[in-house]
Amino acid sequence: MVNIIKSVVFFSFFFFLFNIDIVFGQDSEKITVDEIVVTDKKEHVNYGTEITREEIDRTNAESLWDVLRYTPGVTLTEGGTRGDASFSIRGFPSSTIPIIVDGIPITNSFNGWTDSSGILTDDLESVVVQKGFSSMLNGANGMGGAVILTTAKPKKLFEGKFKATLEMDSRFNTSSITPYVSLGSKSSKFYIKTSLQYKDMDHFRLSDKYEPAEGSIQGKGDRLFSERSDLKSTTIIGTDYFDGLDIWAEYTYIDSDRGLNVPETTPLYDITEWGYWKRNSISLHAKYNKNNVLVDALAYYDKYDNLFNEYASYIHYQYKRPYAVSLYNEYAAGLNLKGEYNFLKNHYIRAAFTFREDDHHDYYNGEDNLYIKEDKISLGIEYSIKLYDKLSFLISGGFDSLIARDYRSRNDEFARLIGVSEYQVTPKDRWLLAAQAGIMYEFMDNNELRLTYARRNQFPTMSDRFSTRFSESLPNPNLKPETADHVELGYKGFLFDMLYVDTALYYSYVSDKMGIIYVPDPFVPYKGVEFITNVDAVSLYGYELALVLFPCDYAELGYNMSVNEYYVHKSVSSYKELTYSPELTVNSYIKITPCKYFSITPLVEYVSKRYTDLSGTDFLDPYFLVNLYMTINLNDKMKLDFAITNITDENYSYRYGYPIAGRTYSIAFSGEF
Repeated sequence: MVNIIKSVVFFSFFFFLFNIDIVFGQDSEKITVDEIVVTDKKEHVNYGTEITREEIDRTNAESLWDVLRYTPGVTLTEGGTRGDASFSIRGFPSSTIPIIVDGIPITNSFNGWTDSSGILTDDLESVVVQKGFSSMLNGANGMGGAVILTTAKPKKLFEGKFKATLEMDSRFNTSSITPYVSLGSKSSKFYIKTSLQYKDMDHFRLSDKYEPAEGSIQGKGDRLFSERSDLKSTTIIGTDYFDGLDIWAEYTYIDSDRGLNVPETTPLYDITEWGYWKRNSISLHAKYNKNNVLVDALAYYDKYDNLFNEYASYIHYQYKRPYAVSLYNEYAAGLNLKGEYNFLKNHYIRAAFTFREDDHHDYYNGEDNLYIKEDKISLGIEYSIKLYDKLSFLISGGFDSLIARDYRSRNDEFARLIGVSEYQVTPKDRWLLAAQAGIMYEFMDNNELRLTYARRNQFPTMSDRFSTRFSESLPNPNLKPETADHVELGYKGFLFDMLYVDTALYYSYVSDKMGIIYVPDPFVPYKGVEFITNVDAVSLYGYELALVLFPCDYAELGYNMSVNEYYVHKSVSSYKELTYSPELTVNSYIKITPCKYFSITPLVEYVSKRYTDLSGTDFLDPYFLVNLYMTINLNDKMKLDFAITNITDENYSYRYGYPIAGRTYSIAFSGEF
């Protein structure tokens, strides 16, 4: 706690140190409100924090993982055997937070996870982060909130954008290149747009402060097997020929080639390989908005293919002799229908029906291993009213169902044959109810005080219920859904026309939280295996503060702080700590714009220690990072962005045994026409 107090004092000093009138030149343009975090005004209620295109460009973020980095309440994680880059929001893992792109949840059907570093973002218009109290119209499995991504549509008769980013390591060797291009056209009745983004990473270099562990395969210098490539292509074709009606089709292709995943930097390490990860998505959208009526319809089909190999050693990899080959073929088909009606004055009623069919088929070492098909059906309704132009009230309810359609498993068939009941699986249907309410009070201009409550649920994933993790775990089809009760008191608005404040106190109670216990293996009784069950109850609570100060026309200062605490009420599995949950996360920046052609933004980031094991014995040390971003506007259409990240070349990691890149340089040239 002493370290936390010191950190808060340090960053408070850093913030107020620059609260001075900095005078540079005479031709600067005043920074507008549109460049900072604002509320999603289309929702009629505060459903989250919007990260605009301008904010994404400020730090030259290329993936969703980079975009979320400085959002209060968000904690980044990276590494692990499968190399996924992920995140949590207020202690809730990303498996409880759907990532929704243009209305389509893109979370993997089987394990509920998505590699957010593989979701490229140059074609996006905005990202909205919802925490706890989130829209009931998003569909099922939003216990921790939601992340909403919106693809930019064309706005002019002819338009184009391009961007080329070059990244170099601390020795100025090229580590990655990322080109992006988009072309679009919008006439009076029709529009079309296509975009292509490709990131080719050759390697990343570890900090010079990194010292190899005895017996580790990883030495100093470049990170082993850190090369990967990600490609994303999106095409939109639409028409608004009919008054009030917008119809468009969208196709997205994503191809991530990660190769070998970086190994753990300890004497014990795995050699794993993502042979490929591909997503093909096609969707048809229709939106009608006229005469106080809004109807939004969506039909989509997503196809996922990925190959995962595990090797006993690097020599086995060199001779292409994996001991486990897992080939996934998955698809998801869905239908969303939303409606809104504005009746009387300031009365809104909104409703949604969502249907999604998930089909998962995997093959283990070339043999048919597991097949699962199930449906998710959700109904949601919201009613909001604004009283006296100051006080707003919202109440909403939802119903979610998980319907088992088909299940076949090689392990299940073998267990039935030899009479081992512990491995025998009978899928069950599940039904859940959810509800939430909120009161929002507006005072003065652009100020809002809110009090919200939400009760949300989460179905366990297919992996949680059915995976044997290569015979290291027992399946548990009887896993109950997790339930969370969220309470939040928050405020956002402008003070004195120069200070923007967004702050919140929150408390969440999670019941039936899933945990891992160890039981005897029915096949080998002297050996223990993992068994996932509902064992825990956990409280998650904390405080968030986001400030943006405009002391003059030429400077902008930002300060974000998240204090996230937790308490494990009970744990059959003997949990004491939640892993990789830092107590304090802070970042602060100052953007100086001496003229309209140039800006410079130094940024400091601090993350406190995180426990790496459930017993609270081992932890990762806290770290400070210093980054610098510069922008040169060559003219109204083209610019250069420079960045130096991890200037002090700190040796740090988000997960034990998986260090992150040291000092990195980047330059990006972008323009539009």
